Amino acid sequence: MAIQLEDRVDTLEAIFGRFMAHTDMAIGRLDRTVERIERSIEEMKTQGEKDRARMERSMEEMKTQAELDRRESRRRSEALSQKLGTLVEDIVAPSMRRIASEDLGFAEIERFMPNVEQKHSVTRLAREFDVIVVGTDAVLLNETKSNAKSEYAKEFAEFLESGEFYQYFPEFKNKKLVPVFSSLKISENVLAYLTKQRIYAVAMGEEMMQVLNLKEVGAMK
Repeated sequence: MAIQLEDRVDTLEAIFGRFMAHTDMAIGRLDRTVERIERSIEEMKTQGEKDRARMERSMEEMKTQAELDRRESRRRSEALSQKLGTLVEDIVAPSMRRIASEDLGFAEIERFMPNVEQKHSVTRLAREFDVIVVGTDAVLLNETKSNAKSEYAKEFAEFLESGEFYQYFPEFKNKKLVPVFSSLKISENVLAYLTKQRIYAVAMGEEMMQVLNLKEVGAMK
């Protein structure tokens, strides 16, 4: 009986030993699996951080390039606007002599002054005047715009109303000022405003620059 009990104990110990061995192996495999999972997670985190950093760099590069593109577009637009403005001035200026003589009644032209820069007699600040035609009794002042916006017409009217022209050219204080606002094309509402302000509007006609509101403003007398 004692021998049978010992055999059973030995058998149980052997089974338990094998169980423990298998358990240790299973735990070892589980530990290695956990380690692999942890390494994979860390690698994924690292790769995610790299991807995020790469995406952030790409976004910054795109923002920088977009800003450079905007600046270049603005520079080209300003350059084109300046060239267009110069082109319109070159078209308009030669017509002012003819308009002064044929349409506005200048009996004699003493001076023809395109693109004049003059300093204010008090502030000494310089201002550019597109065309000035000096007659015996009057001075034609022409303001040329490549785009005849209403705010430009209003600014010109306000300048005329201020009487500052004679602060720039005191030598003409005894001559009547004849204002002209010109562009290649002038809209109906801007034309109506200029007419109301007694400013001659000049734009491109069928063949040449012409006064659009000569009858409404009236020729010089």
